[in-house]
Amino acid sequence: MSKVAWNYIVPVKLPDDLKGVQPGKLPESLLRPAVGGGKLHWLAAAAWAAMVEKAKADGVELKPVSAGDTYRTYESQLAAFKQRYTKEPNGNATRTFEGVKWFKKDPKLASLAAPGSSQHNLGIAVDVHTAAEPKRLKWLIDNVANFGFSWEVVPEEPWHLRYVKGSTPPPAVAEYMQKNNITPPPPGAALEGQSDDDGKLGKGDKGPKVKELQSKLTAKGFACQITGDFTDNTVKAVNAFKKSVGLQENGICNNRVWKALG
Repeated sequence: MSKVAWNYIVPVKLPDDLKGVQPGKLPESLLRPAVGGGKLHWLAAAAWAAMVEKAKADGVELKPVSAGDTYRTYESQLAAFKQRYTKEPNGNATRTFEGVKWFKKDPKLASLAAPGSSQHNLGIAVDVHTAAEPKRLKWLIDNVANFGFSWEVVPEEPWHLRYVKGSTPPPAVAEYMQKNNITPPPPGAALEGQSDDDGKLGKGDKGPKVKELQSKLTAKGFACQITGDFTDNTVKAVNAFKKSVGLQENGICNNRVWKALG
């Protein structure tokens, strides 16, 4: 199969109820069983189930590589990451985690996203078993877009698909959801079971969640440098925003701040 034939990469649009939820720490109310094993965000689970059903009707079996290749908790991603990467420089491929460069222990090992940055941590990614098998890959090429999925890494990872259509599932998925009476979790489910300390960030923290916070603050009119580094500049913006919504000005971003930011 030509590499160009499946060079279909679409930017991810997150479902609305995932915005502000800490990757790898999704509340159970947002997760549903994935056909074949594991769990996915409820919309991704519906899209996956619809696609599996259509594939079966066409004589193609789709299933995850394993339950761990659907939604992954932060802790499971961290454990796998530390198995594959080390802080000791060795000239191999790198990943940046918590502001530090990590090196792959063996160049033959498959790459793995840093904890908190994987689409698996958001419950919208699934790794398809033997995806490169010619008949299966051809079917995927012809159908993934109809069910709201796309690849992320081409051509190295034909197995890695992620749901990209946010809160507006494509017609084939919407039809499947209606037929099977699949409805969304109740309002506020994304914050269910989360304390005020969930998603907590403060001065000195680094990474994609800090960058997301800085982007949200700037979009709300509380401009700060979007660097992924929680500096004094970010503390000032957080405090200004918290003052505007009646929260204590302590320089800390917690669940209440994420909720207020939307």
